Amino acid sequence: MTEPTAELPSLAADHPDNPSVMIDVHGAHVAVPGSLRQPGVAQQRVYDPGRTVEHPGSEVHFPPINNGLDYLISVVEHLEADEERVSARDLKYAVLHLAAGAEVLLKARLQQEHWALVFKDPARASHDELVKGTLLSCSPEETVNRLQKIARVQISAGEAAALKKLAEHRNALQHYGLIGEAANARAVESKTAEVLDFLIRFLDEQLLPTLGQEAREALEVDMERIRGGLLQIRSFVKKRLQRLQGTLSAHRELTVECSECRQWAHLVLPDPNEKALLLSSCLLCGATLLSDSAALCYAVEFLGSDPFPVDGSAPAYETCPACGGPDTLVRGVRTLAAPERPVAFCFQCPGEVREPFELLPST
Repeated sequence: MTEPTAELPSLAADHPDNPSVMIDVHGAHVAVPGSLRQPGVAQQRVYDPGRTVEHPGSEVHFPPINNGLDYLISVVEHLEADEERVSARDLKYAVLHLAAGAEVLLKARLQQEHWALVFKDPARASHDELVKGTLLSCSPEETVNRLQKIARVQISAGEAAALKKLAEHRNALQHYGLIGEAANARAVESKTAEVLDFLIRFLDEQLLPTLGQEAREALEVDMERIRGGLLQIRSFVKKRLQRLQGTLSAHRELTVECSECRQWAHLVLPDPNEKALLLSSCLLCGATLLSDSAALCYAVEFLGSDPFPVDGSAPAYETCPACGGPDTLVRGVRTLAAPERPVAFCFQCPGEVREPFELLPST
């Protein structure tokens, strides 16, 4: 039997002075979405008819891949805030659910290789613990490592770094709350798009082909929802970058990728009043760093440099011979002026430095 088509709830007749309460199609009093919560009055919700798990009274059944996709749908729902900044609560659950979704999906692929690989110590793996869910599993970083080395899954250094950063933000958020870098909404949106993009490719290449046709078709509604959400999040980032193009284009030689949001929006402008280390900022996400920290973050995030090498190798950052800035020169920086050409760049002078280390004039 087909259910009758739902109509929009109308204002409750017995609540003429309370426009935040409606009567739904079943005659129940519900709160208008976005209104103040009221004791004893349920919040009106909108359900996706194509997703059974959203239907009231549906059974709790989340196999690993379905579970991971459900987390990702929650992420795009929390971050689809158009031009307005997302709320602190939206941001909190976007970070937590993206990290959870990534971990579930990556471990689902690892388990396909062999179920013991998801244990922290595979030598002590117990199938009973796996079935009961009482196992002590491997860390997100170790999961990526095993996928690369054992399952031979292609995960780039940039993708691995983004997943590691996400896990760190999730841990910080769980233990300390919504503070610091994890509280930067625009950076989270940008990094979410990066991780979602990777996970969609991971699903298409590594997980969905292992399922039967019926199972793949059942997940298509979820996949389309995630792809659509990713496009929308990307469009928000693109619109913001477009608004910044005038400023960034005027200083292309001094614009580098931001180590926080990974967009070409970190502008390192000289400050004649600066007497110590230069303070520079990303115009998109607002991340602000002193010159030595900016150099360190760039070297670690984009060049994979060990900040404290113990093998005798030199770090990617060093003292600038042009201005004497300690640990502010990085070899291998790419600027917006020539993204394909790595240069020696000082985050203190600032600008490109060439042999014999004469600072080039900036425009």
